[in-house]
Amino acid sequence: MRAQTVVLVGLNRVSASMGLVLRRPELKLRVLGFDRDEQLGKEAQQRGIVDESRWNLISAVAEADIVVLAVPASDLEQTLRQIGQDVQAHTLVLDSSASKGQGQKWAEAYLRQGHYVGVRPALAASALADGRTGLEAATPDLFRQSVMCLMPAAQAEEKAVETAVNLGLLLGAQPYFLNPDEYDSLEQGLETAPGLLAAALFRAVSQAAGWRDMLRFAGPEFALSTAALQQPDLGYLAAQNKTAALRWLDSLMGELRALRRQLYEGETEVLTATLEQLAAARAEWLQQRARNDWQELPIESADPLTIRERLLGSRRPQKDR
Repeated sequence: MRAQTVVLVGLNRVSASMGLVLRRPELKLRVLGFDRDEQLGKEAQQRGIVDESRWNLISAVAEADIVVLAVPASDLEQTLRQIGQDVQAHTLVLDSSASKGQGQKWAEAYLRQGHYVGVRPALAASALADGRTGLEAATPDLFRQSVMCLMPAAQAEEKAVETAVNLGLLLGAQPYFLNPDEYDSLEQGLETAPGLLAAALFRAVSQAAGWRDMLRFAGPEFALSTAALQQPDLGYLAAQNKTAALRWLDSLMGELRALRRQLYEGETEVLTATLEQLAAARAEWLQQRARNDWQELPIESADPLTIRERLLGSRRPQKDR
């Protein structure tokens, strides 16, 4: 028996975009949604993101062939503890929360059965400037030309990992395997550090004497520079991996001191050249992300019907087949 029911636990831009893809008629999948904010669940159903919004997490998970966890990292342990006894033996649990190493430990502690795979999308260049995180930003094209980072638990069956790969291909993302602790260290530099830097910038500007006047004129530069402050669990994630967070903060402060010194000492040409070099390096990075040509695995066609035939596969007990 192949995948029939997918449950999205936590409704945000990422999980809602998954729902829009998985609800395509040719896939013949049933997509259920759960969020602690029941109004958000109702909105997801109204927007066509899920077939049905559920208020009872346990009953929804008990029906699932695939569970997608899109909850804040600070809620992950509680969520895994809640569903741990009700996940079916064949069920694939995809955890898209931000804390991967700790997530694997909690999954091992609380999931009685099922197959846990940590996932984290690295979105395409075209999606990076959109800082929205809500349902209004969901789109079935969100994962196109992106990368799906995969961190399966050691106990996950090969067929379950294959299912995670196929699901990523169906969404439009290419698979990339890495160690969860390695990802958590990188995450501190790519997600937590920008959030802390945004916090420092917003506090500095908002405490300035002319803040009320500045508020009127703050434009996209300020809005985009401080957008990372909106990510959930910023302080929690920094504290979870304090050593890495402090290392990144020290590095940031060192770079700011270097720029300050160039400005203070009147090294205008050096400062200008430094900024131009960094701007060129950033532009090159965006071009590389747009080309998406650094895959370790060959790019595979993701025909929906072909992928559906391979999705999940037959891992139910023989009596259920």
